[in-house]
Amino acid sequence: MFSMDKLSRKQISGSVTEEVTWSKEATQGVFNLLDAATIACIIVNDEGHITGWNSGAEQLFGWSDREILDQGLEKRLSLSLPLPKDEPQTGYESEATNKNGDQIEVRMWSTPLTGVQSGSLVIAEDIREKKFLERALLEAAEREQRRIGQDLHDHLCQHLLGAAFAAKALAGALDREGSAHASELHELARLINDSVSQARDISRGLHPVELDAAGLMSALHELANRVNHTVPCSFQCERSILIGSPQVALNAYRIAQDAVANALQNTGAKKIQIRLHTENDSICLEIKDDGKNEGELTAEPEGTAARTLHYRAQAMHAQLFVSFDAERGTRTTCLFPKTHE
Repeated sequence: MFSMDKLSRKQISGSVTEEVTWSKEATQGVFNLLDAATIACIIVNDEGHITGWNSGAEQLFGWSDREILDQGLEKRLSLSLPLPKDEPQTGYESEATNKNGDQIEVRMWSTPLTGVQSGSLVIAEDIREKKFLERALLEAAEREQRRIGQDLHDHLCQHLLGAAFAAKALAGALDREGSAHASELHELARLINDSVSQARDISRGLHPVELDAAGLMSALHELANRVNHTVPCSFQCERSILIGSPQVALNAYRIAQDAVANALQNTGAKKIQIRLHTENDSICLEIKDDGKNEGELTAEPEGTAARTLHYRAQAMHAQLFVSFDAERGTRTTCLFPKTHE
């Protein structure tokens, strides 16, 4: 479907720039391979008009090359992408509109073209199934946490309260009899009540209250208060920030919860700060700790904990940054759109 004799691409490696020219046969072989893999391959000129369109693009977006060529990429696909000028853009995600008007999620790579035709070569793949599985995994984990939290609250806490009442009643009876063991039973009842409080804290962490518009602020404040019993932990929010989507609020809370857990379990933190504020057109959630040890979120970027954080960020269309400095500690920053307010 591509009517050109040669394609040239700049390969940039370190400080050396090398221009590589592909013959028509070599180029066609690459496109045939992409067609077989149902990968969309699109050529866009400097004005943003589509000049190349393979069968993979037709399968993904629905238009044939006759319908799409010379059309504007953004106008036709509602797809705005950072077309490269000097070097490739790799692995960025976006949403596009197909011929039926449906929104589809795609991951794209693009590289500049020079030579016979200037512009950009864009490769796109359908990631709807991948995104569905990621969301299903997060939702399954969330349901299980909620179930365990509910069971702790409804069953274990009630059982412990019953034991505390029984111990307290028996201690009162022994008091009236003047028994020396009464004080021991009073202490036992106190320990059981402490266990109830701890179980409730765990339950609230696993199954936070329903996050309404102001729920994220309340949940983060409660998280800081619980952690403060172990390590000094503060929550800062200069003004009221309302989140319109309960799912976004829940993902933001889980990101904060995981970052705090990383500080408590791995970094040796002596102080933790949680801050929620606005930054231009975004809401910014920051979690900082002063731990001198590197935790798994940065030491194992491909590990389950780090990838789960990124899945949650992607689910709320957020940017996530996690960094570690031996002098300053670990900082987790999550930026998500204000449109969720």
